[in-house]
Order: sequence, then structure tokens, then C-alpha cells
Amino acid sequence: MEEETEDYVDKNTRLYQEYDHLFMERFGTESIVVLVEGDDVTRPEVLDAMERLTHHMDDMRHVIDIQSIAHIVVEAEARETGISRVPNKKKIDEILAGVNPVIIGGILPDRRHTIIIIDMPYYISTVKMDELLIEAKSTVEMVDFPPDINVIVTGNIALGLEIIKEMSKGMNQLLAISVMLMVVALLLVFRHVKWPLLPLPIMLLGIIWTFGMAGFLHVPLTITSMAAFPILIGLGIDYAIQFHNRMEEELVRGESAAVAVIDTVTHTAPAVLIALTITCAGFASLFISSVPMIRDFGLLCVIGIVMCYLSALFVGVTILYQFERRRSASNKKSEVRSESCVIGSFLERSADFSVRRWQAVLTIALILSLAGIYADSKVPIETDFKEYIPQDLPQLIQFRHLHNIFGGTDKIDIIIQADDVTDPEMLRWMDEFGAYITESREQVYGATSIATYVKTANGGEIPDDNTEVRAILDMMPGSLKNRYLNGHDTALLDLNIGDALRDLGEVGVDRLIREIDKDITWFEPPPGVSIIQTGDLVVTTIVIDALTTGRMQMSLLGLVLIFFILLVIYQNWVKAIAPVLPMLVVIGWMGGVMYITGMKYMMLTATLGALILGVGSEYTVLTMERFYEERDKGVEPMDALRTAVSRIGAAIVASGLTTIFGFTSLIVSSFMIISNFGVVTVLSVIFALFTTFTLFPVLLIRLEMWRIGRVTAQ
Repeated sequence: MEEETEDYVDKNTRLYQEYDHLFMERFGTESIVVLVEGDDVTRPEVLDAMERLTHHMDDMRHVIDIQSIAHIVVEAEARETGISRVPNKKKIDEILAGVNPVIIGGILPDRRHTIIIIDMPYYISTVKMDELLIEAKSTVEMVDFPPDINVIVTGNIALGLEIIKEMSKGMNQLLAISVMLMVVALLLVFRHVKWPLLPLPIMLLGIIWTFGMAGFLHVPLTITSMAAFPILIGLGIDYAIQFHNRMEEELVRGESAAVAVIDTVTHTAPAVLIALTITCAGFASLFISSVPMIRDFGLLCVIGIVMCYLSALFVGVTILYQFERRRSASNKKSEVRSESCVIGSFLERSADFSVRRWQAVLTIALILSLAGIYADSKVPIETDFKEYIPQDLPQLIQFRHLHNIFGGTDKIDIIIQADDVTDPEMLRWMDEFGAYITESREQVYGATSIATYVKTANGGEIPDDNTEVRAILDMMPGSLKNRYLNGHDTALLDLNIGDALRDLGEVGVDRLIREIDKDITWFEPPPGVSIIQTGDLVVTTIVIDALTTGRMQMSLLGLVLIFFILLVIYQNWVKAIAPVLPMLVVIGWMGGVMYITGMKYMMLTATLGALILGVGSEYTVLTMERFYEERDKGVEPMDALRTAVSRIGAAIVASGLTTIFGFTSLIVSSFMIISNFGVVTVLSVIFALFTTFTLFPVLLIRLEMWRIGRVTAQ
């Protein structure tokens, strides 16, 4: 499991090419930040410890640069005396006072705080980053900072790795709790059958096959695609429950094990296959997303439900057949089990009640759905990823402490390409454009480029002669020069915009990026110069927008796909439209609930529409299939509905409650992104179950009565 740029941005897009190949390959780095704080961090003994830390980490593989005030002081002392050492306090103060504020301000905001920045290539693996982070922490202990000095190893890498570890540990615990709760659910609502826990291992086998198939097809695992597995647990167990329930029903009638298998495969397998097909269509709607990991999420869901179906059909039914055959062989007479149960009777009464009051049911459902669809557009989007995680996480507290001292680190990176970006005219444009943006845009706190350092080294003026510029660049430290210059044809201009995602939100950042595009057009660069906005913030903003703004279009596409697939299968528009309408209602209800409760859309909940379609459409199709199976026997519509609801309803409720119980454990997660996903899933399943046995019976009966009326009239 590796997070790569191509998980978020399509490799064939210009955005990917500009970010990954132009920006990251030439200027991209990852950093470990060591925060040093105390009464005076410029004391010789503190700088000695910092220098020992720098020397040790500089020898580590993959470390490409280290920035610290100790390094600046030691280099200055070496130039003057020829000896690389930390001088006395008076000399340290003189050296630091002579360093340009532009260079030193980012690492020494005051005498009480400073940072050591350890840079490494962006392309190294998470494992290598973790190894360097562990080495940095152990080195901090080893170099022996003075007792009154507080040293914290932090930064984006430290925070990101801590999140992964905490999430993995928490997910393992939550999944264990989920399985236990699912066992409880099966024992409560599926106890009218023998071996009520059998669907659980059958489903787990399907999940194992899904992992294997995902590896075989090279489907990457990301934070988002991993969320497919909890969904598959809920959907996958439903297939096993449906086959198990039908086998039990046939056995109760007194059929032999072989006949029970034949009847189950003849009647239930096609119905479940149709449900599987339209569930796939619901998840296939995610394929139109411009975010690759959302498409991977949809693909993993499709693979998973197919694997779980195959597991339930071939392994589950076979095991049940073997169990029953052995019972017969040992002359153990099967006990008589009631065909109906409390759940089935309750669902039958619920359907009867809804059909009798069909006008009120349809009116209320429609009004709430339309209001919810409108309210969905008002649901806010959580753009600050730091809000997704536990707010008491030690690394997050340390990270925010760093931000409180040094300010936000969000920036917009501007790539400048020309025949010679070190030409005095180009450097002058960079400097003037940076100053203009800083003055005209209050969200921009500063602009830094190679022109900033050339100007500083030349007494505050850009040299007029190219030779002078080259001389200054030759004297500049390689690590500093490489941060803003790649060869002589590409340069980087950084615009510091603080904590933009937190302060402005995704919409505000997107507006700022568009305004800067206008500024670039107005503040025209010299002829033949290419200017490109890119960087982490630009990509993040576009990805967040793609994750959230297209959710309703994906839901509608899924509904249309399901309708046409059912139309092709049944050649009957009544059977095609009936299962779709309740899901449209549920999507509206969920939007209303999210708005009223103040919930926000996050990375995982952006797939809400597909989730509802995938879970809910299966319930309605299975109920409808059983309804028309009874109708084909000549049973009257209401009697067919009662039989369908009572016979198949208990299995659907067992499946739904198993899913609900399983996801309930996610709600208590300290990670908001997981908790939010758990709440949304539980509510979606509850609404899908509710509409399956209230609204759907009304639609089924009214449409069937209308169809009968037309046939009679003809």
C-alpha cells in the first residue's frame, strides 16, 4: 500500500504531467523537521548538539540536504578562520546578525525557537521515510541537547506516518469488534435456520478471493479503496444469507438436500445475479470520476461482490448440501422449522399498512426526498485533512505547535520556464511579480525565488550583467540553489499562503488560484516564457473539488444505468423503474440528514450515492424477484407481496442488521473520517431497509395494478 500521485490524479492529464514530471522530479522533496526551543537556542552548547545531529543525519542514505542555524554558523566560522567549529556566543550573535533575514527567517524566527530541516527525495518509500524518522528521533537522544532545551521531531512526514500507524492499529481493533457484532446480529435475526453463522466464513472467503484478484489485476490499495472492504462485508454476507435462507425454506418443505439445491439455484441464483448486476452498475457510476482512487474504489467493489457471489453460490451451497446429506445418511430426521418468523410477520404487517395508506407514504417520501436533494447542495465539505484525525494525537499537537511558531506552510508553486531563467530581465520579472502578488493579494504573505537570493547577495539589486548573475549563483550553496533553480531553463517561485486550506477552504483556495492566473496574464512575463501554477496545494484543491462536486452526477448516472440494465433484463419498464425509485428517495433523505445534523462530506463519504445504490438496490430487486415468482404461480398481487416480504424479508433484515452491526463499531473510531463513514453507511442501510418494506411495496403494488389494468383494458 503506497500513496502515489497517480492515485489522485490521472496520469494522462496535464495536471499530472506538470505536477509529477515537472515540479516533483525537479524540485520535490520530503522533510523531517526537528523543532528546538528554549530560553536561547543560539547558545554554543545548543549549536554543538545541533551540529552533531546534522553531521550524523547528513551521512544517512537518502538525506539530500539539511538546513540549520548551526550549519550557517559553522560555515561562516570556517570561511573566516579555516576551522569548522561552533564559536563563542558573541561570535555566534555577530554571524547571525549578518545573515540576510530572507535566508534565516524561515528557520530562526526568534532566539527561543529554531528548526532543523532534513530533506529527502520525494520518491523514497514510506518504509524508508519511517526508518529515517526513527533514526532522527534516536539521534536527538544521542547528541545530548542541554536539559533546558526541548527538542521535538515533527513535520508532515512524522504526522503522516503516525496517522497510518494509528489508523492501522485502530482499524484492526474495529474490524475485530465488527466481526463479533456481526456474529451477534446473525444469532439474533438469522436463528430460524441451522448453522446461522455459516454466512460469515463464506463471506470472509469471498473477501480473501477479492484481495487475490485485486493483486492479480494490479488494483492499487489506497485509503479510499480500502474502504471497499467494509462495504463488501455487508454486501458479501447478503449473498450467503440469501442462498442459505432459500435452502432452509426448501428443506422445511420436506425436500431432499439435492432438490433443495436445485430449487435454490433455479430460483435464487438468477435473482441474486440480477441484484449483483445492478449493484455493479451502481458502483460502475464511480468510473466517471476524474480521481483514480475513486475509480479504483468502484472497481474493487465490483470485483469483491462478484467474488462473494461465487463464494456463496459454489462454496456456501455446497457446504449446506453436504451438511444435509450427512444428516440424512445418519438417519437423523430434520426437525421441523417454522417458515415464518416474528420478523417476517412484522414486515408483512408493515407492507400491508403502507399499501393501505399509499397516498400518504408516496407524498411524504417525495417531499422529504426533494428537500433532501436540495439540502445536499448545502452540505459543507471538510477540506482540512488534519480535521480527519484524532485531535489529541501527540504528533498532531506537536505539528500544530510548530505551525503556531513558524506559521502555515501552504504554498502555491509557480514553475517558470524560459531559454535562460537566470537572465537579468527574467530575474527582475520574478522579483517584481512576487512583490506585486504579495502586495495585491492579502492571502499571499510572501514570495521567494532564485531572484530573491540573487538580489540579496547583490545588496538589494538585481545585477544588470549576466556574468555577475552567474558569479553570484556559483558562490551560492548548491542545496539552496537547487531548491529554486533546475539548470538554466526552469525556476521555481514559491507563494506563501499560510494555512490556506484551513482559513480559506477549498473554494477560497480555488478562487485564489484563479485570481493568480489572471495576475500572471496581466503582469505579462517576457516573450517566450512559460508560467505554470502547480504544487501540492493546487493538486489537493482540484482533487477535493473532483471528489465532492461530481457526487450527484455519479448517483444519477448509477440510477440511469440500473434502470436500463433492468429494462434489458426484464423487457418491462415497470420492473425496471420500481427498484430504482426507492434509491433515489434514500439519496435525498441522506442529503437532508447530513445537512440537518451538520455532517460534512469527506474523502470516503464522497462515494455516498454509489454506496446507497449498491446496498439498497439489491434489497429491492430480491424482493421484487420473489414477488414475481409468486405472481407467476397465479397468486394475487397482495398475497404475492405478503409471501415475498415474509419469506425473503427475514433474510434481507438479517443481512441489513449484520451490515449495521458491523459498521456500528466504526462510529466510535477516534478518526473522524472513519467515524463519519460509519455513520453514513449505517444510516444508508437503515433507510434502504426502511424503504424496501414501506415505500417499495407501495410502488410495486401500484405499478402492478396499473399494469394489470392496462392488460385488462387491452
